[in-house]
Amino acid sequence: MNSDKNVEAIEFAIGLYNKGYTNPNPATQTRYDLQDMFGAGKLAMVIAPNQLPDYLEQKGYAGINFATAALPVNEGANPGATGVMDRVMAFKDDSLTAEQDAARKEAIGKFLTFFYAPENYVGWVSMEGFLPAVNSSVAALVEANPSFEAWLKVLDSCQFYPTALDNWDAIKMGVINVEQNALTGGDVKTLLDELQASLTK
Repeated sequence: MNSDKNVEAIEFAIGLYNKGYTNPNPATQTRYDLQDMFGAGKLAMVIAPNQLPDYLEQKGYAGINFATAALPVNEGANPGATGVMDRVMAFKDDSLTAEQDAARKEAIGKFLTFFYAPENYVGWVSMEGFLPAVNSSVAALVEANPSFEAWLKVLDSCQFYPTALDNWDAIKMGVINVEQNALTGGDVKTLLDELQASLTK
């Protein structure tokens, strides 16, 4: 948590803010604020989800000439992306008999087969604006919306939040708190040390 690399990364971002190279209120502005600024031509680059083209169209931002690109990285580094995912979950039930549990698992399997069948899944993913979790739907999604192809190429380099960790919420909120306090002059290393101590006690 408090490695020199983490400290350096946050201090670099704070430096961009202090020099006026970012949006004016990064601690409070939402993704939608940034997307509106981008659509209005007031922001040159925005990190956004694959729903951005639809969002801009729905909000009436016409004539925006933009393209999807990998995040800028230092020379020699590999570009990547942060992925957010929803989960389809089935919970274990220890109260069931072996026969009941077998029937339950069979029903879950039938549901998943139905859900991920391209004729069902493509429509759902398109409606929600998600990226697909199964390769069987990729061709149909690209055919329905050619802009999907650029986003699909990002999936291979995605790093997903470790939401299965018991303390993920504490880590997430702790990092947000560090970043917001750093924006108002807090010492990054001290803030990260305090967060690490709170997570490991």
